[in-house]
Amino acid sequence: MLISLGINNGQVSSAEASGTGLAPSKNLFTEAQSAFETSNHIDFRSNWAISDGRLTCLELSANEARLSLDEPLVSGTPYMAVYDLSLTAGSLKLQLSGDGLLNARAVTADWQGFQHYPSSEVAGNYPRVHANPSGTFSGSIDNVAVYDLSEFDPHVVACDVVIIGGDSNSTNTTSEFVDGMNRETAFDPRLWYMPCLRASPTYANVGCERHVPFPMIEPVVGAGSGRRMSPVHAAASRLVSYSAARNRPLLVMALGDAGSGLMTTEDWRHPDRRVGSGPTVGRMWDEMVAMKLAMDALGPAHEVIGAVWSLGQNDGFDAASAEAYDFNITPEYVAFFEDVRDLFGSIPMVMTNIAPHFAAYADANLGLGFGSHRQTWINRFDQDSGHANAISNFKVVQPVESHPVNPSDLSDPHYSAAGMQANGRHMGDALRGMLG
Repeated sequence: MLISLGINNGQVSSAEASGTGLAPSKNLFTEAQSAFETSNHIDFRSNWAISDGRLTCLELSANEARLSLDEPLVSGTPYMAVYDLSLTAGSLKLQLSGDGLLNARAVTADWQGFQHYPSSEVAGNYPRVHANPSGTFSGSIDNVAVYDLSEFDPHVVACDVVIIGGDSNSTNTTSEFVDGMNRETAFDPRLWYMPCLRASPTYANVGCERHVPFPMIEPVVGAGSGRRMSPVHAAASRLVSYSAARNRPLLVMALGDAGSGLMTTEDWRHPDRRVGSGPTVGRMWDEMVAMKLAMDALGPAHEVIGAVWSLGQNDGFDAASAEAYDFNITPEYVAFFEDVRDLFGSIPMVMTNIAPHFAAYADANLGLGFGSHRQTWINRFDQDSGHANAISNFKVVQPVESHPVNPSDLSDPHYSAAGMQANGRHMGDALRGMLG
């Protein structure tokens, strides 16, 4: 499904509708300019033309197309550009120009149609946006939008903060590739995230850096760099109205790490509860603490309001019943959630259950209890389960759709791009309901 990244489709709260909430900034191009229904703002420079409603490179030279804004940008202000890109060869840079030149990363694939211009780099009052092609570029752009981020930048504005973390089904490393066509959530300048990037400090293909706030757009980068779909943007889109009504942007601590858990890897264990040694013992707990310190160091009074977890997939074993999971795993999980609340306060939390296709396949074909027994065990944590394992202010989300990433192998517990985003919406809706 093709979504124009320059059009906000987030939920709108009653506060926003009445004009009292934090509304998203508007595209600095008019609707007609953005969609190239007019060309009065364009200097084609004999190398570009509007074809089928898109600004298309004629491949006659390396000349850039110059798109003039009605009002110049303001020096020292952060901006974000998003655009629909169709690229078959070469690369393209979306630069700011006219009062000096602000360079941009060279993008080489359709999914890369966005560019963040941090306030520290906006050194001029730029009146133009340049679509600057390489000499081998072949392609077109559409729906070009530029947003002023000054009201939402976590470096200077206090944000609501949500943790979205856990295993691979909370991150961007195991689903289908983001391809520019499968994003279901449009860009909203009020949504930001902190990339984990535990394994490497930067991801050039997105333009983000470890623990530095970045405007939210899929792929949302977790512990590892990659371009696969995560559930994060979809989840955040269901929470933005709550924060907007509080006149605050939303910042996500993106803490997903494939393979992480609490038993075999011990990634998420508090220092007081670790057993043994090795590179993964407590690694993600330490990462969460490091990200909290980085968030606090930004300066504004950010407030963590909730957490969403995908855990349990990597703590499986040949259990014959949910009670076997209780005996072997439950104490560590209960302690983990208590430790999180000791660190962040008594926040509401959501945990998503394992993939329905995996549960059904494993239980029906292997008889090992990997499926329905594990589902039952996770369900017991829900505040309304009536079980002794129930945790207050804690909801378990049942993924309604399955969407296996590999339909020919239902033992694969991961989700397609559509499934990741459906899960994200379920997670976000559950946490939104708990926030009141």
